Amino acid sequence: MIALLHRIALAATEVSGPVMTSEAPTAWDNLRLIITKPDNIPILLMIILVSFYTGLALRDARKHDRLIAEGRKNEILRTMQE
Repeated sequence: MIALLHRIALAATEVSGPVMTSEAPTAWDNLRLIITKPDNIPILLMIILVSFYTGLALRDARKHDRLIAEGRKNEILRTMQE
């Protein structure tokens, strides 16, 4: 997967500037050029991973809050070990 992203990034860096169309480049065009540069691909992957694990942590926090509200605080450790 990283090799594919690297090839995409190399193809994007062959363009010396924003995508030239009949109209001015949009913000999405500029964002795509910045994201696909080889130096920024690891940062993009890190943002994706941090977002994923933050979502998992928030989901578990909601489960634990629900158990506490139901008075089943002693079951939290058991759900974490599953």
